[in-house]
Amino acid sequence: MLKNKTKIAIIGGSGFCEFSEMKKTRKIDVMTKYGKPSDKIISGEYADNDILFLPRHGHDHFLSPDRIPYKANMVALKKLGVEYIVAFCAAGSLNIKISPGEFVVLDQFVDLTWGRNIIHEKDNTFIHLSPDVPYCEFLRKIVYKEALKLGIKVHKKGTVAVIQGPRFNTTAESKWFIKQGWDLVNMTQYPECYFAKELGLKYVSIAMITDYDIGLKKYGNTMSFKDIEKTRKIFEKNIANAKTLIGPVVKKIAKYKDIYEKDDIHVPYYQKLKT
Repeated sequence: MLKNKTKIAIIGGSGFCEFSEMKKTRKIDVMTKYGKPSDKIISGEYADNDILFLPRHGHDHFLSPDRIPYKANMVALKKLGVEYIVAFCAAGSLNIKISPGEFVVLDQFVDLTWGRNIIHEKDNTFIHLSPDVPYCEFLRKIVYKEALKLGIKVHKKGTVAVIQGPRFNTTAESKWFIKQGWDLVNMTQYPECYFAKELGLKYVSIAMITDYDIGLKKYGNTMSFKDIEKTRKIFEKNIANAKTLIGPVVKKIAKYKDIYEKDDIHVPYYQKLKT
């Protein structure tokens, strides 16, 4: 029998398109007024809890970053009763102190995308929602501490530059990002994290660093076969670490969520967590 019924969703990014470690799984086909999500949502049991799994790019990675139905994904999870989202994404490092194979618990983003569906004509309305704190601090604290316990090299914060994709940035663009002091580059964090906040979902994102971005190529980012193979191995290790991390994180969310929900969302209660 499950110990907890907290509805927690896991979103898998590039390379993390399946989560076979879940038990008693079933596929759920959800339709929203924004269309269907990226793929069927997998419901199952993991770490003594009910969880849902959604591959952001689809089960066979057929959706490019600019074509992902971000709003439909968030609305579908909300419709299924999700309260907490633990998301993973692949990213390149713009900071020599953040190395391939390490994790970053994101705390800020810079939106460099264009043309993504952020104004929804189907709503016929809009809201002014401050994204000053884009990610849930309660979840960020849990993820960071659990990663440390597992021996995963993790950074407690980082600013991600979100580019349009699917093309990678040029060397000039990369050097500009670095000059701005941004820490990593990715293609999917916006508007996903913003829509989660808009819907009142507690959302955290863990960036899995695959390589140094092209502006830091002197630190080893080349297109040689040797380096490509090295990147592939780092990619696989990141996915393995992500799956290892999910269990303890799910258990901690279930353990502390009742206390957290009694607190005001703007009160930094996460600092008092005894994990």
